[in-house]
Amino acid sequence: MPSKTVTATFRIDEDSFKDLQEDAKKQNISVNTLVNQLLLSYSHYDRLMKRFQLMKIPASTFKTILEGSTDEAIVAAAKTAGESIARTFVITKLGAFTIENMLEGFRTSSGYINAFEYSEFLSPGKITITLTHNLGKKGSLFLEEWIRCQLALVHRTAKFAVDEHSVIVDL
Repeated sequence: MPSKTVTATFRIDEDSFKDLQEDAKKQNISVNTLVNQLLLSYSHYDRLMKRFQLMKIPASTFKTILEGSTDEAIVAAAKTAGESIARTFVITKLGAFTIENMLEGFRTSSGYINAFEYSEFLSPGKITITLTHNLGKKGSLFLEEWIRCQLALVHRTAKFAVDEHSVIVDL
């Protein structure tokens, strides 16, 4: 069910408003829609991620860091991100760390961190999740371990198919 909306009035900096108008025009959406998207991004993701001292970096920079790291260091980082940060984020946002909430966490992460595209296909008794990205082979290693760690927290295992541009997970 869609969320209810409220009418609110805000005063904002004139230059910021011009930037909003320019971006809304480029995206072929209204300023109202763009502002609502920005507020949702803050409400659903950014305000929670402040607790984890999130650094927003370009995906290309993250890819460079991964390429300069050992596989062992990447797995260790993914474990920290999956077992601690992602778990805490999901619990903070959704109240419990369940398989359903974990998948919602993947969807949210995809929509807000822009490191990967998330898709899911449901069939009887099976969920296939696909994460596509431009982070290379080591990016796939990170994402695979990130997912594997979270699945372990809900006592689930999965079959993985990985290449340098995607991680496919069959649950």
